[in-house]
Amino acid sequence: MGNSEDKRRAAAKCDRCGEIGIVQLWPDGSVQPLGQPDFCDCESSELQVLETDFDPDEYP
Repeated sequence: MGNSEDKRRAAAKCDRCGEIGIVQLWPDGSVQPLGQPDFCDCESSELQVLETDFDPDEYP
């Protein structure tokens, strides 16, 4: 995979249980839960990325 500058963070949601968490987005399109091996307890779920263009300066 690319170097750490190529990956981005985003919010994502499990399409089965609705769990929301933070993921890393890699340049090759792969999505990896941040800080944990699994996003939720669902065996086979798709993660829906909710927001990718977050600018922390827009929020207090």
